[in-house]
Amino acid sequence: MKFMLRVALQLLAAFFLLFVVVQSIVIATIYFIWPEAGSDENSLNRYAIFVQVLCVILFFLTLLVAGWYLGRPIYFIIVWIKSLANGKYDAPLRWEEIQPRKGGTLKRPYSVYRELFEHLQMLAATLQKNEEELRASERLKEEWIRGISHDLKTPLTYITGYSTILMNQEYGWSEAERREFLSIIQQKAIHLQELVHDLNENIQGQLPLKKDQTDLVELVRRAVADLSSAPWANGHSFKMDSDQRRIIADCDPKLLTRAIRNLLVNAVIHNPDGTEIAIFTSVVPGNIAEIKIEDNGVGFSQSGVHGDAATTSSGREGLGLSIAKQIVHAHGGELIVSSRPDEGTSIVMKLHVTI
Repeated sequence: MKFMLRVALQLLAAFFLLFVVVQSIVIATIYFIWPEAGSDENSLNRYAIFVQVLCVILFFLTLLVAGWYLGRPIYFIIVWIKSLANGKYDAPLRWEEIQPRKGGTLKRPYSVYRELFEHLQMLAATLQKNEEELRASERLKEEWIRGISHDLKTPLTYITGYSTILMNQEYGWSEAERREFLSIIQQKAIHLQELVHDLNENIQGQLPLKKDQTDLVELVRRAVADLSSAPWANGHSFKMDSDQRRIIADCDPKLLTRAIRNLLVNAVIHNPDGTEIAIFTSVVPGNIAEIKIEDNGVGFSQSGVHGDAATTSSGREGLGLSIAKQIVHAHGGELIVSSRPDEGTSIVMKLHVTI
């Protein structure tokens, strides 16, 4: 309402100025150029025609001036809207020229459309924020899909390994052993189905956490037992310990298991046979649970582990580490990596706990 009133007052002032200017010019012209106007009937008629022509000329000239005065801001607004439509959210280059006053007051005649400019600034900020959120969401989706594709390798390795063992005719497996191998294959097939289902998760700005009260000690124990039983991990030794019988945390057990499994898989496949892998869970002051995974393997340079899908200088893939870091950060936790070539690796996962 204030905007409409201000525009109406501006137009009223422009037309009042038009009237005053026209009358002043007419009176001055008649007084200085045509002093004998109105002395007879013919001169009176010519005077009337002259006044009408002069008024029409001055009227159109004044309209042009008023249109230029009030039209410049509209043209500026149109250019700004066009820039927004093209995905350019910064203010136009001339914005600083029309807003030089203290307190952000616009110059005339741009101040007439102050509310429009304020809303354009709000619109530009909103569009820019939405685009950044969309890019972040798309990036997270790509990382989510890439992470699941990476995790598909683990159950496929189990299925391939145990099915190869079963088909090997050189060994006479007992019925109990065959049932055990088939049970593992079935479990990994179910794990594959879960991962494929996760591909269809709707990722909106963050990982789809399904939190539950979970015993971290038991969760880590199961992950270690599962990985240590894999045929391709037989050459590595695993040791697990904890300073607590139970450590309860509000977390997504499936995703957290994925994170731990990725770290353990990295410790296996990137280290030679005979590597010792130690896992220790504890609670430190501040109700923080620590899950520490250490190995005495080849280690790696940390120069490449800060990216989302880095590859370290030693050739050790950073995708599994990146997946674990993403999951831990989604839980509000922290993942600390310490490693040097030929000196082994230490990874500490910190999570908030309730007990």
